[in-house]
Amino acid sequence: EDLLNYSFIQLSKRFEKIEGISYTFPTGQYIEYERNSLHPGVAWRRGNYTFEYGPGSHLDASECPVMCPNASANVSVGYTHQFSVDDKTGKYVELLEKYPWSVLSGNAYQRAVEANGATIWTEPFVMASSTQIGLRAAQALVEDGEVTAVAGADITLDYLSSVLEDFVLAQHGRVYILDRTGRMIASSGGSAQVIGYDRSGHPLMNVDNMQQTPSVERLHWNRTGDPIIEEGTRFLIKEYDLLTRKNTKVVAVDENGENIYSAFEVDSGSNAYGIDWIIVNAQALSTYKAPIEETINKHLQDHEATLDRSVSVSVTMTVAFVAIGTLMMALVAHAVTRPLRAIETDMRAVANFDNPAIDQILGDSTRHNHGTIREVADICDSFKYMAIGLQSFSRYMDPHLAQTLVKTKRRATLGMVKADVTVFFSDIAGFTTMAENLDPEALMGVLAQYLQDMSSIVMKHGGVVGEFIGDEIMAWWNAPPLEFDGEHTVAALSAAWEQQQRLAELREQWCEQGLPAVTTRMGLVRGQVLAGNLGSALRMKYGLVGDNVNLASRLEGLCRLYGVSCLVDDGVRSAPGVAEAFVLRPVDVVAVKGRQEATEIFELVAKIPEDRMAATSSLVFSGDFAAIQERYRGGDFAGALAGLEAFQSRWPGDKPTSILRARCEALLESPPGEGWSPTVQLNEK
Repeated sequence: EDLLNYSFIQLSKRFEKIEGISYTFPTGQYIEYERNSLHPGVAWRRGNYTFEYGPGSHLDASECPVMCPNASANVSVGYTHQFSVDDKTGKYVELLEKYPWSVLSGNAYQRAVEANGATIWTEPFVMASSTQIGLRAAQALVEDGEVTAVAGADITLDYLSSVLEDFVLAQHGRVYILDRTGRMIASSGGSAQVIGYDRSGHPLMNVDNMQQTPSVERLHWNRTGDPIIEEGTRFLIKEYDLLTRKNTKVVAVDENGENIYSAFEVDSGSNAYGIDWIIVNAQALSTYKAPIEETINKHLQDHEATLDRSVSVSVTMTVAFVAIGTLMMALVAHAVTRPLRAIETDMRAVANFDNPAIDQILGDSTRHNHGTIREVADICDSFKYMAIGLQSFSRYMDPHLAQTLVKTKRRATLGMVKADVTVFFSDIAGFTTMAENLDPEALMGVLAQYLQDMSSIVMKHGGVVGEFIGDEIMAWWNAPPLEFDGEHTVAALSAAWEQQQRLAELREQWCEQGLPAVTTRMGLVRGQVLAGNLGSALRMKYGLVGDNVNLASRLEGLCRLYGVSCLVDDGVRSAPGVAEAFVLRPVDVVAVKGRQEATEIFELVAKIPEDRMAATSSLVFSGDFAAIQERYRGGDFAGALAGLEAFQSRWPGDKPTSILRARCEALLESPPGEGWSPTVQLNEK
């Protein structure tokens, strides 16, 4: 965007005689602004400026969404397009024409790449917009040995000829430029002495190789039809080997003493495709006054030196004008490209919500300090403000979720799909009482540290923190699918177990500060839910809905009834990898409120270490209770009661044991009828 804006400003405001400014990229993308205002007939038809655009190999306008045309502007791959433009902004307005042509096959691009940073000049060609005949100076912009773009500037032969007219010293004199082959480059007599025209007035074209840009056929010096050029060149070739002599500097009077000639060599740029010109100034001695003739006759040597310096300065100024303009374009392109590349790298980090990288970007005040170009500095400032805003926005949702949604590169829309997930709910036991008794600042300190540490553990194990509802945390695994090692239910149980260990450390710290002992309740369920964006078209969020979400919330509440820290359903227990990594105790079979289906629930007892012998106590605890449950559910209430008495003697204070013992005693006292089921119907959440 900025490169186009800058090119248009250069063409329209600063270099008023340059016909066009262009940039060509290795991808085939081509942009050029051409001036029509110098040619009233063309300007009346096409406007003061024309914009040429080639999209390259694919229609990707992501880096130039405003100034570059796209498919909606009837842009096609493999074509070059001409647009009229807004004279004030340079933005394209209307497609004038398009034609199949790739700029990468053109002489200017190929030769500039071959010259590797040296300036090259093309053969004269017909400019597409104004139909003027001109030359192009081009230079490859090279960074780290790679060509990043080719910059070009066009001048017309008419303009170059008008420059030569300023150096004509007599009414019938002529100033002209030849190349080493004897073909004309420019003449103060006009372009008719430089290029050939057919009977219809159209320039003759060289079409020996149609794979390259056709060039205009330039006249040989002896075909110009101008006796001054032909006689002068013939004399200089005969006497001074004009076309083959290097370091040409000649001032001479012809054999008849009627004309005086000066010739000066100019070379610049690439050896193969640069300037290797000879400037010839031919003047008739008969047009000079007698005092001048006497001065020439008396002081010929001094006059030769003076004339030589005059021609040298004139030619140097002409060539310097073109060379400086090309150099300025190269320097400006480099000054614009380097900071924009740095911004591009940082933008990728911001686009991926890479928070550590964003912190580093915002913490380095000199990272994008490119104040020499105001437009680039404005881009840098705008980028920093955008990064701050996006970083702040990302705090409102789980970073894993934000990164995953960004990578889809699609606009968020309402809709949900089925997903196999592990759902997690947790809250602080007795939080309401704690909130009533604690100072608000102390309460917020405890709650902030609790939520920070617990959510960090969830994200560490690949989970998505979906919501904070007061002290309650809702999280889930595998929606959308995230990359982490292992199975998602094992990851969820690992996070729940690590949260309990961390909470034990925090509880000890808080108790030392005189704060209440904080305990938590957790519920985990594995199963299918609907996952996706829900809400309205103006305000939506990513979340889960379904019976299994409600069940996970119910299990978290049941922890209070059974006096345990974490309850899971049978889907979690039977998930791959769980039995090998965790000790789970069967607690009960329940039908939670609002649900008729029975759910077997289990307590998360321990995580099995690599040395399974270290988990012997937990395995015995779980195994003994499972055997008791089996007798109870099989209707052997007496056997179950005996087992419970022995179990309580070893593990007193276990609430699930007390609940089950009370049931066995009640059933022995009042035996159930046929069809008895161990499922407990719960009427409270």
